[in-house]
Amino acid sequence: MAEENWQMENREKISWGIWRQEGFGRALLIGGLLSYIPVLNLLVWGYFADWAGRLQRREGPQLPEWKDGRRIVQELVRILPLFLLWVLAPLLLGGLLTLLLIGLFDVLQLDFFAYSLGLAPMAVVAAFVPPAFVVALLRMNRTGQLRDGLTPAEIVREVLGKAPEVFFPLIQFYGILALGWPLFGFAFFLGALPLIAQMVLVYGNADAA
Repeated sequence: MAEENWQMENREKISWGIWRQEGFGRALLIGGLLSYIPVLNLLVWGYFADWAGRLQRREGPQLPEWKDGRRIVQELVRILPLFLLWVLAPLLLGGLLTLLLIGLFDVLQLDFFAYSLGLAPMAVVAAFVPPAFVVALLRMNRTGQLRDGLTPAEIVREVLGKAPEVFFPLIQFYGILALGWPLFGFAFFLGALPLIAQMVLVYGNADAA
């Protein structure tokens, strides 16, 4: 895919442009398999961070090579604080609140609310985590300072400011996860790449110059 196509307005073509890249099948196979292995699955996040950085620098959408393991590990180490704050912590908090609400509604014998309103915290977390992580990563890359990716008030404000623009990419991502649930690791890798690309387009305007 040529560089000018990467900056096209029609974002519907982004997913197919990524999936049709030469070497995508190999990247998907390795990334999908790693997603199933505890601890090693964190390397997938290093891979995503490396690629997001290339997109932010307007180096084109060509996927990184898994054989460049040292760079991927370095990216993982660099973004680990962001992962803990913007991915792991919200997921743990959302899971805890969901369990508490389901338990409360069960005690009150309100089964309908237990599995509708009770799941609301995880739904909010699911919508918030991907853009929050990407915004934090872009901010840290922009200045080279970790602290710029750890500023909750500013990052939440930036995420909410353009939330409508990432609504459909999120729907696509979770749709792919739902359809590919039996092969979750591969579905996650497959759906995450276009989601990251579209969020970099939305939140990376400051880097366009």
